[in-house]
Amino acid sequence: DYRTAEAVERFAGRASQYGTLSGKRRLILFDELDGITGTADRGGLSVITEVVKKAGSPIILTANNAYDPRFSTLRNCCQLIEFKKPSKTEVERHLRKICNLEGLEAEEAAVKLIAERASGDVRSAVNDLQALAQGKKRLAYDDVSWLARRDRKDVIFNVLRSIFYAQDGMTARTAVDMADVDPEMLLEWIYENLPHHVKDPKELASTID
Repeated sequence: DYRTAEAVERFAGRASQYGTLSGKRRLILFDELDGITGTADRGGLSVITEVVKKAGSPIILTANNAYDPRFSTLRNCCQLIEFKKPSKTEVERHLRKICNLEGLEAEEAAVKLIAERASGDVRSAVNDLQALAQGKKRLAYDDVSWLARRDRKDVIFNVLRSIFYAQDGMTARTAVDMADVDPEMLLEWIYENLPHHVKDPKELASTID
């Protein structure tokens, strides 16, 4: 979460040089390098580059855009492995496998639409399937047809509204299942948007707690 020069050196720098008590090497993962900023993470990128050069343990770095100019020096120290988005057919196959394992009878058109709207994002497709099939033994096209009209950029805000104004925990949980982000990121969205919905300071503090 914090990738300043000092934080990187303290955690990853030392870990990359020494083994574990069992004698095994560590595997170090830097996730989402794109998120490194010039202020909050000052100096972190240059130290990461030095850690990669000197590491005695394998290091994996992930980035949405490995060709960002900021990573030019770091890129020269790494072996690039590209992961491409799965095709719609591959997503469909994955969803059908889940349906079979869960004993869910799903119409072919319904599965196709979920896969198509996911645009290669498997997690989003699985989240949609789970939320839409909640409490059902059979999933029909009519159950998912509204996805064709959905603007995915608006989904997170609809999720937030459903959470904030849910009358019970199950309703809020169902809304969370519809989110296209991981739980940690969803919490960040909640913290950022909650003040727009809860104006009283005492109520806001209580709600955040």
